[in-house]
Amino acid sequence: MARLFAKELDFLAAAPRRRMVAPGSGRRHERVTAPLVTYSALARALDDFPQRGLLGEDEAEERVYFNANTPSSGVICGVQGAGKSHTVSCILENALLQDERIGNLPQPLAALVFHFDEQDGDRACEAAYLSMPSQHFDDGAHVRRVTVLASPSNLNGRRRAYRSLPNVNVQPLYLAESDLTASRMLALMGWSEANIEAMPLYMHTVMQILRDMGNDGFNYSEFKRQLELQQFDMKQKLMLGHRLRLLDGFLAPGRSSLSQYFGCGAMVLVDLTDPFMDGLMASVLFDIVLGSFMGWKSATGKIVVLDEAHKYLTNSDSARLNKSIASIIRQQRHLATRVIIATQEPTVIPATILDLASFVICHRFTSPSWCSHLARHVSTGTDSWFEDVMRLATGEGLVFSPSSLTMPEDEEEEDAEPVLLGKDYLRVHVRPRLTRDGGASLMAVALDGVGSALDAIDQEENSSRPGTPVADYSPVSWTPAPPLPQPLPTLRQVFAAVPLTPKLTSDGGASLLAASHVGLEPAPHAASPDSSRPPSTPPPRPQYIPHVAAVSKPVPLTPRPSPPAASQKLKPKAVAKRQVDPRFKPLVTVLQRHSGSQVNFSQVAEAPELNHLRRSKNWFKAYIQEAKAGGVVRTGKGKGDELWVELVES
Repeated sequence: MARLFAKELDFLAAAPRRRMVAPGSGRRHERVTAPLVTYSALARALDDFPQRGLLGEDEAEERVYFNANTPSSGVICGVQGAGKSHTVSCILENALLQDERIGNLPQPLAALVFHFDEQDGDRACEAAYLSMPSQHFDDGAHVRRVTVLASPSNLNGRRRAYRSLPNVNVQPLYLAESDLTASRMLALMGWSEANIEAMPLYMHTVMQILRDMGNDGFNYSEFKRQLELQQFDMKQKLMLGHRLRLLDGFLAPGRSSLSQYFGCGAMVLVDLTDPFMDGLMASVLFDIVLGSFMGWKSATGKIVVLDEAHKYLTNSDSARLNKSIASIIRQQRHLATRVIIATQEPTVIPATILDLASFVICHRFTSPSWCSHLARHVSTGTDSWFEDVMRLATGEGLVFSPSSLTMPEDEEEEDAEPVLLGKDYLRVHVRPRLTRDGGASLMAVALDGVGSALDAIDQEENSSRPGTPVADYSPVSWTPAPPLPQPLPTLRQVFAAVPLTPKLTSDGGASLLAASHVGLEPAPHAASPDSSRPPSTPPPRPQYIPHVAAVSKPVPLTPRPSPPAASQKLKPKAVAKRQVDPRFKPLVTVLQRHSGSQVNFSQVAEAPELNHLRRSKNWFKAYIQEAKAGGVVRTGKGKGDELWVELVES
């Protein structure tokens, strides 16, 4: 009997030794797949982290690195102005820029960023500022290829928003037939599992046609031909025509696939800011671009960033984009993909994604509901982080990452090995950016280190003129880093020449309470900065003096006109355009399409613009009642007691 199982026992006895040597198992596997790592742990196994980028410093002034070599996923949350977008941009720099000051990156990744806003302001997405060098460093580090894909209906508006940024190419988002599949067509036409009970009857025919055509080799022309052969009534043809016209706006005959824009070291920014688009439609288009990005073959790796995710994500596991993101995170090791989600509202992120995230970075917020929501999904052995997160300064964040690496308290021992962070968390001071920071807070009156709104307008006008330099650069000297075993100076010691509150915009910018950059290789311990070299100071900011035209002589006052006679007919005064509640803008759009005439309830309820409201059985009745109470519409009964609705004249 013993001889029968001898080989099995020999294998088990040798297994522990194999785990210490085999590159894909045991403790070494824990090291190489750690999403974040502190410097002390990094120094013990430098060869296991060939691609790493500096993220910031912890409370003990020990550097914390982002492991760009392994697939991971992260959620970054916090209130506006707390540093979310800055942290996202630093991670993108770590994935795209080959610069020794922030780490080591032999193989840059390919980046895809999603951005959406219903308010059509002339403001670019902050991630696009990676194309512009920082004004504090003279070497001009930046991403040299940034492509912005914008909604065709708002292409000119987006080009105005990005015109002041160099190396940015704004193109319309057109889909090729090769980018479409049967499942994506269903999503574009408003079908989802959440509203299957309220789905119009003609959509069942559409589903049958798509099912017959198959999921591969989809042909849009053949799809439209099949629809024309169906016996739809006039009402069904009208609603189907609306959906197809919306789809035609994003299709261009002979267009190349979206994969032409992707590349290693390049960033594709899908900016669907458009007053005629809602979050539901934006998420469907994001999902199509994401599918094309995942189908594109990369020799190195990929990173996907969902910027301001609360504007288009919903807390539903059945939503199409949510399912795609969760699927990518589950398979991230096989897809070589990193996923970063930034949001002001962590409650919109489904529990599935939060539970799968490799790390969560919480910037400052004070909402108890956010704390209780995150507490169910982050691993921590204490509730004291509730108070810590409320006291965070701008640029600081609490990092929860059980699989990240740090050193134990007895790390001075020679045989000490890196350990997992587990239930502990780090308080990290995020580093400054190598590229321009476009997230400055604009004040009515400029303060020291904080720009005013007038400064931003002047900068935009100047940067859009031909021959005008984009920015003035303040040269900062960098100390080269010697070999590794020696202790590294702190960031504050290396960058004593950098202003404590660096300016973020080209003319003034906002102060950033974060440590400065540094390379990975260690330098001799610096007791103090070189006093023989005067610190570089930013150029003086020109004072804005408004021009007042001189008046040569007093202007005579005109006599007040006499009131008109009672018999005179007074012309009505111009009335300002009525402001409509944002909730009712989709309804107004649907009714305006019918030239303000009376429209049947059923016809309005099936409009694709209102798909995102289908959450309950009586959703439409309640929605119309609210619009009627707000003075937006009026209702009535027509022939056959059919209910109608029309716009109230403003």
